[in-house]
Amino acid sequence: MWYPDEALSPKNEQGERTLLDKKYRKSRPIPTINRKLWNTVEKVGCWVNARWPCLVMALIEAGMRKHNLSFRQDHKRNLENFLRWIAYNSDAVTGCINVALLCVEISREIGVSKSTLYYMIKELTAIGILKEAEWSGHGCQDILHGGCLPLTLCASPLFYALMGIDSIELEQFRRYENDRRRKDAERRHQIYDADIALQQYCHNNLLRVWEHRHTKDRSSYKIKLSDMPPLERLAYIAKNLIKRILAKGWHISIDAQTITKMATNLLFRMGLGVRVGRNASPSPV
Repeated sequence: MWYPDEALSPKNEQGERTLLDKKYRKSRPIPTINRKLWNTVEKVGCWVNARWPCLVMALIEAGMRKHNLSFRQDHKRNLENFLRWIAYNSDAVTGCINVALLCVEISREIGVSKSTLYYMIKELTAIGILKEAEWSGHGCQDILHGGCLPLTLCASPLFYALMGIDSIELEQFRRYENDRRRKDAERRHQIYDADIALQQYCHNNLLRVWEHRHTKDRSSYKIKLSDMPPLERLAYIAKNLIKRILAKGWHISIDAQTITKMATNLLFRMGLGVRVGRNASPSPV
């Protein structure tokens, strides 16, 4: 069963971690709605509503086509771990989940293989537990292709309803969290808008997945760039970044300094980094 780091003790001599009682845990300032979700999940598990067992069996029967009881138990645990992670880590205002982070980096942590995780996400989206964000830019049919998931998903009102939070309570929680974030932004002389935050989040997620694809060993970008001189390499990747951003209509700044920084980060992730001096002129974009 998956638990966040705050709920587990440091590793002992055997490298094992034990579950701490609530009074001994370091409390993390998670939003009110996530706190209620997590407390519910810890108390009674994910199967709060009578519809959950039906959902689990439907996922098992329609998905893996295996009928032995041990597999069913494993798949139920995988699904519960995934839903526990969503309850703890989803955004409180938008319900947004960083799916690229989940698929690429978190699957091992929650004990679910990537192929099983992709399948569960696809089924949960079809059922309506998860929904595609407005600016995700990709359809759910892309989930099983490309090695990772190139879209942004949000927990739907149905997810909260199955967890015991009705629409009125959900609206109250989100209004409270929205006001809190707006006040925090005002202290920093900024403006917080949930729609703009979600839009930026979706664009960053898409860009992150695009970068992830091009940093693979067999990427045509990586093979082509490895033979180029350093500054030419930086200029080439910067131009392609601008083309990608304009073609997708992402609201990301394309001034020379920002593009140079993005191109440099991408090249370093490829292992082909170009060190540009602090006072050097930006790349010839």
